[in-house]
Amino acid sequence: MIASLDTRTAPFERLGNSYLRFLQPLKTRGFEGEIAPDYANRTVLATDNSIYQRLPQAAVYPKHAEDLERLTRLAAQTSHRGIV
Repeated sequence: MIASLDTRTAPFERLGNSYLRFLQPLKTRGFEGEIAPDYANRTVLATDNSIYQRLPQAAVYPKHAEDLERLTRLAAQTSHRGIV
């Protein structure tokens, strides 16, 4: 995991509304991993060593299996079908 140097909330303010509506409930449901909307984390994950690059809205680093369960349960809800 890459350490985040930006501790302000500014990266969250730049997210689209649908992503905010996904990440905020993820926190309140007990997600213990790291949610990183900062530019550095997103840039690292934007490429797969090809010539193509797609900048994600945020990076989510689950801490344990329970975090994966929380993440997939929330993503399975119809209101979050647009989250990729």
